[in-house]
Amino acid sequence: MLRISDFSILSQLSTKMLRHYADIDLLPPGFIDESTGYRYYYVHQLAVANKINMLKTMGLSLHLIKKILYEYDEDIYLMKFLNRQAAQLQEEIKEKQDKILLINSMIKHLNAQKDSSKYTVTAKKIPKRRVIYLRAQIKQYQDETLLWRRLSRIVHGQNIRLSYPHFNTTVFYEEDVQNQRIDIEVQKSVSGDYENLQGANIKIEKEQTVASFIYEGNYNELSEVNETVAHWILDNDYELNGSQFNIYHISPEEANEAANLLTEICFPIKKKTNS
Repeated sequence: MLRISDFSILSQLSTKMLRHYADIDLLPPGFIDESTGYRYYYVHQLAVANKINMLKTMGLSLHLIKKILYEYDEDIYLMKFLNRQAAQLQEEIKEKQDKILLINSMIKHLNAQKDSSKYTVTAKKIPKRRVIYLRAQIKQYQDETLLWRRLSRIVHGQNIRLSYPHFNTTVFYEEDVQNQRIDIEVQKSVSGDYENLQGANIKIEKEQTVASFIYEGNYNELSEVNETVAHWILDNDYELNGSQFNIYHISPEEANEAANLLTEICFPIKKKTNS
């Protein structure tokens, strides 16, 4: 048998991680010496450890890995599962490629219309979605990036699965003028339910009809944009119906500089009712 320190080296799993895997019954030691508390592993458990490392590299959660090891213990069943995963990833890649084509098309369209109408507003539906979110009051809009980084650490740390199509969204609630705070909420659309989210929460966002437009670059001209949207809403017999939110196709967290930002700015709307 192998001591935990030797097994750690051979499996490329830290002793701390091995103890955690033992605690959740994912990879328990083969033998524990009752008199010393030392943990020992069988050589054949290295194959299990390698399989765990491989599945974790694929982005699977420990909960799902444990399920796979117990329910797909024979290679033929594991192969079927992995084939389904590969097919799903291929579908997600295609959806991302389609999204890139759409973004490039919109950029081309925006460049083409610079000499004419500067902003094009359209009515569209944002679908119902499950989101993980953080809500906080910040001192200045630049602090939004800090909230995004915190949410991203939670998502990556908990191996949370993002949904497709995916939405990175910031909702802007009413400002607290008296305390000079901006009330915002950052969201990532996800699949599944999760616990122990380190201050984040999960909720369902209902389908919304919005006045939408794509904005490229920094936000120096937002006042002009808002004026354009206001005219469009009035001209098309709509009224506002909720808090404004941004969908980031290239977010402040991802962009190297403000000029690279690509934001879909959305104002929830509804048709005016006859009074």
